[in-house]
Amino acid sequence: MTHKIFLLALGLVFVACSSKTTMQRVNEVSNNQSCYSCEDPKAFEAKIRGLLYVSDVGIRCCADKRTLDKSVAIKKIYIHAVSDLSEEQKALYTDKQRYIINEQFNAIFYNFLTQELKARGMVVVKGINNSPYVLRLDFNFLTFSSNIDKTGLHSNVSGRLTLKDINTNKDIIVRTKQDVIGFKDLNEISFYTYLLIKQLANKTASIISAL
Repeated sequence: MTHKIFLLALGLVFVACSSKTTMQRVNEVSNNQSCYSCEDPKAFEAKIRGLLYVSDVGIRCCADKRTLDKSVAIKKIYIHAVSDLSEEQKALYTDKQRYIINEQFNAIFYNFLTQELKARGMVVVKGINNSPYVLRLDFNFLTFSSNIDKTGLHSNVSGRLTLKDINTNKDIIVRTKQDVIGFKDLNEISFYTYLLIKQLANKTASIISAL
């Protein structure tokens, strides 16, 4: 069956303004969750707006468990580039329709990743930096899928993390997923997409902090 395509956007509201509001909402919801390690199974389920939210990484990670050991030199990170998906790849499917999620995944990820790196005690270096002792980070979104069925919303996203400095040269695929049981409100798609990307930022920051 051919799916009709719709843009999930807020009418005449500018994207930047919408994004800021959504990010604030996500941070508020995250801060209201119980605090666990990102990898603690207790963090993989939460109640959000009355719905059961199931993930594979914590939405909120405890600050005291993600701060670097003071005896270790502070990591400096230069976020060189974050590449977005094409519009066609940001698709949400229901039984009868196909929607395009009108959000900039790369900008959302950059902002959440910056938060998470700093929360783990790392320094995010601004501007062009070619020092061999500063970890250069590139991230390319690879895949995204999202669908709504009778049980709720099911989404996953992946990307390639590239890390380079004088001692590091790594390419790592990072993935995360979410299930929102009972989800029906299409107006909340952006909110849950932000949560999914926040999870991706959590996983990415955890990988870097473990190096």
